[in-house]
Amino acid sequence: MAEKKPIFIQVKEFYEHLIDIGALKEGDEMPSVRAVALENNANPNTIQRAFSLMVEDGYLESIPKKGFYVLKKKTNKNAYIKSIVRKLLDEGYTKEQIIKVVEELDND
Repeated sequence: MAEKKPIFIQVKEFYEHLIDIGALKEGDEMPSVRAVALENNANPNTIQRAFSLMVEDGYLESIPKKGFYVLKKKTNKNAYIKSIVRKLLDEGYTKEQIIKVVEELDND
């Protein structure tokens, strides 16, 4: 049986996908944390966590007392790699598994 992902991961991946496909563009204002929480029947802290991770991964910027805004399509390679590794960790892969695969690629 597949394990259900936590809501904050589902929300994060949903909005990252919208940004990746261009449905949300640079400068677009994200829906409020409260609105997304109500939509998903979730605690606002859960949505705040998802959006904060998106800030760390370079998808959003947070403007105090205004909200979250979509950043320019990511060109920072480290932020891109970090977002991929975070997705793998969220899916249950261990740090050791990820490192082993990277080392294998390095030897190819």
